[in-house]
Amino acid sequence: MIVCLLVITLILSYSLGFFSSSLKGEKSFDFGVVPITRPHTVLEHTFLFTNASGHTLQLKSAVPSCGCTTADWPTKPVPDGEVLAVPVTLKLQRSRYRSSKVRLVFETGEVVVLHIEGSGRFIQRMRSLPPTIKVVDGMEEGTISVLSVEWFELSSPPLPTFISPDHVIVETDSWMLGTAGDPHRMTPNVWTLRLRCVLEGDLEEGSQLQVEMEESKALLIPLEQVDSIDRPKSIWNRLND
Repeated sequence: MIVCLLVITLILSYSLGFFSSSLKGEKSFDFGVVPITRPHTVLEHTFLFTNASGHTLQLKSAVPSCGCTTADWPTKPVPDGEVLAVPVTLKLQRSRYRSSKVRLVFETGEVVVLHIEGSGRFIQRMRSLPPTIKVVDGMEEGTISVLSVEWFELSSPPLPTFISPDHVIVETDSWMLGTAGDPHRMTPNVWTLRLRCVLEGDLEEGSQLQVEMEESKALLIPLEQVDSIDRPKSIWNRLND
């Protein structure tokens, strides 16, 4: 009876990956807070292990827990005492915390679980919707667009400063909270501001509206002069697409 229990315990330990200690090396990595660019940034870390199992290891599969992670696992056997290298990538496409796991399964049944994590922060925290503002000479109501900013502080953002080209007048409303952040996921609040651009005269080709705000990279919004404008149905609902 005791022998049977020992055998069952041995089998369960083997199948659940308790022999992962036969691989010597780090099994988790934290990128920390990482500046990212739109639309996304891909980070890579290579996990290095020394095979201390006493036998050759052959990696059978490396399965990520989510689509934000990939693992480039080696196909060649790793003799005892040699190094096993497993490059793992993590895609960050939002200002938020992201974590993932990669489950390594060996032909012997041994299992090792790798953990990787990081928090993204967009370098450019401001966005314009639409990305290019089209303006019409003499249109009194002007062109309406939306400026958004990611803001981690509890207070509302300060009003930005606008540097406009000749013949362009810019008016704004106050900041409005568009989307509340989540401190557990380390996501920021998203504040929105409505812009009204009025063109009085001819716009020089290549003109840009420069938006400056403290603690944020200056945003350059291209301006384009057109004869008429087809207005979108709902510019606010598309802000966080």
